[in-house]
Amino acid sequence: MKPLRYPIRAVSKLTGITVDTLRAWERRYAVVEPERDERGRLYSEADVERLQLLRQLVAQGHAIGRVAVLGSEELRALLTRGPDPVPYDGPTPSTPADLGPLLAAVEHFDAPALRRELSRLAAVLPARTLARQVALPLLRQVGEGWHEGRSSVAQEHLVTAEVRSLVGALARLHAVPDTAPRLMLATPPGERHELGTLVAALVAAGSGFGAFYLGPDLPAAELVKAARRVGPRAVVLGFTGGDGDAEGLAALAEVARTLPAAVECWVGGPGVAAAARALPAGRVLLLEDLDLYERHLGRLQGRDTGVAPAAAAAPAATA
Repeated sequence: MKPLRYPIRAVSKLTGITVDTLRAWERRYAVVEPERDERGRLYSEADVERLQLLRQLVAQGHAIGRVAVLGSEELRALLTRGPDPVPYDGPTPSTPADLGPLLAAVEHFDAPALRRELSRLAAVLPARTLARQVALPLLRQVGEGWHEGRSSVAQEHLVTAEVRSLVGALARLHAVPDTAPRLMLATPPGERHELGTLVAALVAAGSGFGAFYLGPDLPAAELVKAARRVGPRAVVLGFTGGDGDAEGLAALAEVARTLPAAVECWVGGPGVAAAARALPAGRVLLLEDLDLYERHLGRLQGRDTGVAPAAAAAPAATA
């Protein structure tokens, strides 16, 4: 009896790994070496089992580049140990990846091409590298293009939609136990620029957190209500406004004042200087850059990263 062989789309369904990710893993890491016929790749039972093991380990937070070199027995042994904490190894070099294919897709409003390229990069890069070398540089270039009249609001929305989808996909890929610390992310009323907050959610999802991304322009009362239901260790708010954004600053102050005392309030983005002048001293943690954000993520996971939490809030005025 001939051994069973599976085509790539069947393997994708059996393992939960997308076809694009399978191809990227094979090309870059040679995770398996399928046979080929005139119709394409054919995978053995052993290939499928190995890919299932790799998928589970990546879901636990292991980098594919580190586990791809292990044999199947080593993969099984590693899997029995459970998820390892994701260490903070200091700043990741911020040299961007080749954004040419992404920018070309944005320029031509080619959403499928943009999605494929983001998925390919997500398959081969750790989440924090993806955030620093892909998402943030892409955000900056699209934003600069909009300010200079070279790109439109619609193109910015296209990028936002695809990065939001990517965050959701990574959150599903990096499955975390119920005991993992939770983080809630949003932007305050009137703040519709969400890409920076999406990048923060991307880093959190890849760092072992239960990341709850609630989107932009969220009323302060609804944000606080959600925090009471979700029970996060911290609420992360993206703010790009300045001193003239009275609505946004008032909403940030309300969130800081009414959040449960056990929940930290973090604010990041270009508007942190204005927030520092307007918000309660000590209660709000101001994140000046992604390095500081990652160090505080490490602190919430119980690692000594040399940073202190924000002070607890005064009791809320309303229940």
